[in-house]
Amino acid sequence: MDRIYAMIIGIAMGALIQRVRASDPGMIGRNLRLENLSIIKFMALTIAVGTILVYLLNLVVPMHFDIKPTYVVGVLVGGLVFGVGFGLGGYCPGTCVVGFSEGRKDAIWAIIGGIVGALVFTLVFTSLIAPMNKLMDLGKITLADVLHLPAVAVALALGAIFLGVITWLPTDPGVRAGR
Repeated sequence: MDRIYAMIIGIAMGALIQRVRASDPGMIGRNLRLENLSIIKFMALTIAVGTILVYLLNLVVPMHFDIKPTYVVGVLVGGLVFGVGFGLGGYCPGTCVVGFSEGRKDAIWAIIGGIVGALVFTLVFTSLIAPMNKLMDLGKITLADVLHLPAVAVALALGAIFLGVITWLPTDPGVRAGR
């Protein structure tokens, strides 16, 4: 049954990715240049709704959240590598699969790049990544831990902030309201 739920969520996510044109490298480029915020708003909406639903559901059906350690240097380096690849290729891991399924030939290069990147990461993990992660390992911390508040309260507040920002931000910053 879990696989059916996962398949339904995957199909819905793919349809939404296609709907906001997040599988179009040109649209991704416009979002990265802040000329159009539709994909950014979509991602923020996904985070907000997911956060709120998961933490509210956790009140009814207790779940185990596997909090990963906060490796500051590793996250910065990984974010830099991901961001450069995202900007140059015009795809992220989910959007390249949707793009490829739409028939975009360039998406296969993003998929191959992701596989090669994962292979390189695996090959250099012990010698390069693991020592780098030890430089600033803050351990398994959460925002709720830092704020000394219940996790569900932080999730609801964070979700509300994201929803407020989504509502406030224009989708197309170059177009003024009323014009």
